[in-house]
Amino acid sequence: MTSFSANNPLPDQQFSLVKTLGTVANAVFMTDEAGSIIWVNDAFCKLSGYAASEAIGHTPALLQSGMQSPSFYTRLWETILAGHVWQGEVVDRRKDGSFYTVEEVITPLFNEDGLVVNFIAIQRDISKRKKDREIDHYLAYHDALTGLPNRLFFLSVLQLAVTHAEHAQQMLATLFIDLDEFASINERLGSRIGDRLLAAAADRLRSTLRKEDTLARFGGDAFTVLMIDIRDREVAMTMASALLEALSHSFIIEGQKIELGASIGVSIYPADGNDAKSLLSRADQAMNAVKREGGNAFRFCHTP
Repeated sequence: MTSFSANNPLPDQQFSLVKTLGTVANAVFMTDEAGSIIWVNDAFCKLSGYAASEAIGHTPALLQSGMQSPSFYTRLWETILAGHVWQGEVVDRRKDGSFYTVEEVITPLFNEDGLVVNFIAIQRDISKRKKDREIDHYLAYHDALTGLPNRLFFLSVLQLAVTHAEHAQQMLATLFIDLDEFASINERLGSRIGDRLLAAAADRLRSTLRKEDTLARFGGDAFTVLMIDIRDREVAMTMASALLEALSHSFIIEGQKIELGASIGVSIYPADGNDAKSLLSRADQAMNAVKREGGNAFRFCHTP
């Protein structure tokens, strides 16, 4: 068990407590009533990177990452100074500067007169679990091949954009893009080259768009674009032309020269629909009309 500072000896009645806590797997530290650390266990040292001698005498502010607001710590201290247990999730900073996330429980300890004399903090490292949750969330809303947002993400963003545009009285455009002859290219050259072609096409589309636009892989060889706060239809027309131009240059994939075009359908809010489903449906219809006419072009679903 990690020893405590000779300048801050633990009261005899608490020795058995820290003797038990010294060997637990979770990080544990004890402070005095003013919040200065007087004891830590080995798990704390391993997790934080601080030796016992470096932590003792300091407050837990030694671990602060800056990820929590001052009001967060104000509420924490109000809770424990009132004699109540506090528990929550905290991002701390190790001695080497790296961040880690813990589930923390802080328990006040009382003397025989009912006064708070110490605080015991127990920390459970959940960094890996939190990272796994973040990865799962990313994968749920992004396409693994291109790294773009997927259909689910795009639908949610589009509906939010429609709601905002309604309140702000703004226009937005939805573009539905389908790569021409991709199925035959994929069949002729194989799925490996097909996948690389999709990723390369996605990169060209992404580099052509404005920074405020959202590009998603909607499925297969179909992509969707959301353009927010456009002043008129010509903005969407210019972008559709630019996207076709970006795809018109030959792709070289594993030594294979590949020509690729696209059919693009465009819908405008509010003229062509007042919800995400309607806008996407009408952009899809316009795209299919382009397909029937030979592809490698764009058209609006509504002509004023």
